[in-house]
Formats: sequence, C-alpha cells, structure tokens
Amino acid sequence: MLEKFDLTKTTDEGAYEKTLALYKERLNILQRTLRDQNVPTIIVIEGWNAAGITMSIHEIVQALDPRGFALHAIEKPTEEERARPFLWRFWLRTPPRGKIALFARSWYSRAISEEMQKHAWDKSLAGRADRINNFERQLYDDGTVILKFFLHITREEQKRRLLERERNPLTAWLVTPAIWNIHRHYEDSLPLIEFFITRTDTNYAPWTIVEATDRKFAILKLYATITRALEKRAEGSKEAKQKKIKQKEPSHPKKNRVKRRSSPDGRFSKEECQQALGSLQIEMLELHYLLYKRKIPLIIAYEGWDAAGKGGNITRVTRYMNPLGYYVVPVAAPTEHERQYHYLRRFIKRFPVGGDIAIFDRSWYGRVLVERVENYCSEPDWRRAYGEINGMEEDYINSSGGGMVKFWLEISKEEQFRRFQQRAGD
Repeated sequence: MLEKFDLTKTTDEGAYEKTLALYKERLNILQRTLRDQNVPTIIVIEGWNAAGITMSIHEIVQALDPRGFALHAIEKPTEEERARPFLWRFWLRTPPRGKIALFARSWYSRAISEEMQKHAWDKSLAGRADRINNFERQLYDDGTVILKFFLHITREEQKRRLLERERNPLTAWLVTPAIWNIHRHYEDSLPLIEFFITRTDTNYAPWTIVEATDRKFAILKLYATITRALEKRAEGSKEAKQKKIKQKEPSHPKKNRVKRRSSPDGRFSKEECQQALGSLQIEMLELHYLLYKRKIPLIIAYEGWDAAGKGGNITRVTRYMNPLGYYVVPVAAPTEHERQYHYLRRFIKRFPVGGDIAIFDRSWYGRVLVERVENYCSEPDWRRAYGEINGMEEDYINSSGGGMVKFWLEISKEEQFRRFQQRAGD
C-alpha cells in the first residue's frame, strides 16, 4: 500500500513561505473557533524515524495559542503504565472540550513496538486494531475531531538522514544503537504499519499519508489537511457533522447470567448470615493475596437503589483485606472539570494496577440509569453508552488480564422507604 505513494513530490520554493503564512493564520483562527464551539481535537503524527515528526509538530504549534493545546511525546510506558490496560495512559491524555491534543507518536507506535517485541496486549493484530477503533470511535461520538498522519520516507532516505544526524555534533546523540536496529527492521515493520493504517482508516478517524522526502511539501500537506478538516467541522458542513456511527446492540447472553444467591424464600436468618460471612471474609483475604501474588487487577462495581446497603456491603467485603491492596472509589456527580471529557475517562482513570482491587460504590452505569432518568444527558448519548460500556469492559478484561465483578443491590420500594425513615430518625 505505501509503495504506491510518490515520494519524489516537492513544493514550489518561491511560494512556500507565503503559503505557509496563510495556513498558519487560518489555523490560529480555527483554533479559536473550535474553542468557542467546545470541540476537542486530536492530531496524531506518526511516521518512520527521521521522517520529520518533531519538525512537523514544531511548525504546527507555531500557529497555535499555547494556552489551547497540549503536546504529548509518547515514549516507552512507565512501570505504572505497564501495570495498567494498554489504552489507559492515552485516555488520560485526551483533550478537554475546546482544546487540541497533539501526539508525537501515539497508541499506534506502541502497538507496533509491542508486536515487534512480542509483548502484545491482545491475542491478535485484528483484536488490537479493533480495540483502537473502539477507543477512537468513542471519542469521535463524544464530539472529538481525530486526524492521523503517517510521514512516509524510503529506507534509503531514512539511512541518509540518520547518517546526517550522526555527523552533526548537535544531533548525534539522537542516533542510538536502538535507532539503527529499528532501521535494519524497516522491511519487517512495513507490513505491520500497513495493517494498522488499513484496519484503522475510518471515516471518524481517517489516516493521511504524507510524502515526507521534501520537508516543505510535507509541512504544507499537513497544514492543508488539518485546516480543511477543521474548517468543515467549524462550519458544520455535511461532511464534518457528527455521523451516526452504528453502535453494536448491547450483547444479550443466551441465558440470564445474573447470579442469585438466596434461600428459597429469599431470606437468611441472622445466624446463617454471621456463620457464612466469617468464612467468606477469610476466603476473600486468601483470594486477595492470590491476586496480588499473580499481579491480577480486580474491579468490584456496585449499583442499586438508594439505601440498598452499598456502603455496609463494602465494609463487610473489605473487613479482613489488606488496606494497602485495595481502594474504594466513591462516585458522585461529575465535576465541571470531568464534564469537559468523555464520561468514561473519570472511571478509567481509577482502574487498578495489577494486584490491586478497585471498589466503585457506584459506576459508569449511571450513564444509563440516573443520568438517563434525570435527563442529564441526551437520548443519543445514553443509547450509545450501552455499546461504549460493553467495549470499555471488554477492553479492560482483554488488555489487563483482570477481572470485573458487578453487583446490583435490590430492595423493595417499601423497604427503601422504611430505611429512609430510619435514617431520618437517626
């Protein structure tokens, strides 16, 4: 696929500076327009080593108000990031409404690098691409403009540039043995790059291949593509309006998998509860240690009626657990800051590292419960949330190897009223 692009393309030297100045002026105006419209934007710059990623971003940010963008240079994950689901650190770097996030390399470089090193977070290349598509689609459906660029040069051009850097004392430090090793695997990387570009080139997050042999040509193509896409969005044109991406219907199991543990009449005696509780709490302690030893994360999520007893249940579950190995996430209405991002971000941010347990006293299901009932979100938002939640949970399980247990605490309307009265009396 990449071999079809003409890498000999050049630009008119005489017109370059004037054209660039016009693009910069236009991009600056568009940044302010999208800020006023509360539209978040993600610009991903990928490409071969020495293809000009740093230079390209340097040119782009010259046109931007520095208060309105964040630059993320993606390198190897930290130890904490390695202990999280693959996309966790990228969720945290998504832009708030009205801002721009520029990525100097991204989830794509990390996905390809892990495949080359055989540290894949999913069983198949297709699975990894699907996870990324789901991530990008969720952001797009929430209003984010996503533009992705791959700067393409030949293996020979890459070698020439690396040698040029080595001869320059100011840039020689950039050319490490690892960089040369990657260069030697240019042909091995090519099919992986082509696979990811082809598989993730969508109408909601399109790829643009940039012929980068001529640096000035590359800069102008970047600017032309970015300004054209942002103009369409800012003007609300038919092409740039939020398309209705068909979500998968919530997957319903063939049989009800909701666990019900009760006596025939739905009640336990107090003595039966106390007898069972003690042994189960000890078992929980043993399982907690096993999770820690094997570095397996676990999420426990509660939902249920008000006054159903979530707090008391959490207290009993954690009574004998090591407090250094779990934490409780109290979930309230989102803050103004949290409202500036995709609604799932604030939950993903609190997902546990390997070996830890995160207990949510309420969860992301509020999107299709209280937010739906109280009209805190639109009907398209909560309808879309079913598929988004399924995708998020599936990605968490697949990429972290962790577990997730979800509970609904059910009480009758009469019992809820009785408890409310009891609380009022206390």
